[in-house]
Amino acid sequence: MSNPLVLSTKKLRFHQLERLMAAQCDVVDYDALQIEIQPFSIPKKPNYWVFSSQNAVRSFLANPTASAHQNPILCVGEKTKLLLEENGQKVIKTAHNMLELVNFIQKTMKNEHFLHICGNRKLADFAAGMQKTGISYTEVTAYHTHLVSRVQTPEPQGLLFYSPSGVESYLQTNSIGASWCFCIGETTATAVRPLTEHLTVSPKPDADLLVAAAATHFRR
Repeated sequence: MSNPLVLSTKKLRFHQLERLMAAQCDVVDYDALQIEIQPFSIPKKPNYWVFSSQNAVRSFLANPTASAHQNPILCVGEKTKLLLEENGQKVIKTAHNMLELVNFIQKTMKNEHFLHICGNRKLADFAAGMQKTGISYTEVTAYHTHLVSRVQTPEPQGLLFYSPSGVESYLQTNSIGASWCFCIGETTATAVRPLTEHLTVSPKPDADLLVAAAATHFRR
């Protein structure tokens, strides 16, 4: 019997490849998304910054005018928080996903003004939540995400997805078919659920845990 083929829509680190290979998986990995950081200006000085991705943080740090500010920050994801704190920024709230963060803002900070630094393919969760409760906010696009097409043959037994955009990129030239999908979080899983019931969601939005879930699934 041949080894199961696992495809990751993001390049894996060496120890992650080792984990899958130890489970007797063959592995294909590539970056389904290309990130282009771009300059941006701040239309109005906010009370609080909001970050929902590490890419937004990297663009922010590359912008000397923006990063000179020391506003308190709310963010999504522990790795986003870590990147901010490693660069001297003060994070006052971290949430697992944007819906959780929006709910926190609606309940405890509705009289403040927020600046959401995001990409061009952002989900509507933040803006919709702010508009629903009349909270003052501004959004600026700090990076562009480009989908990278790649035809995959043969069909993998496992697919690793890290974002809804990664799902969209893969589906440009492929289908889910009979592949078992491993998603890094519920937001990504939402993009996959209409297409398959063969789905595992990582217990936390962490690439190592996602790889571990796939290795456990296919281990013989």
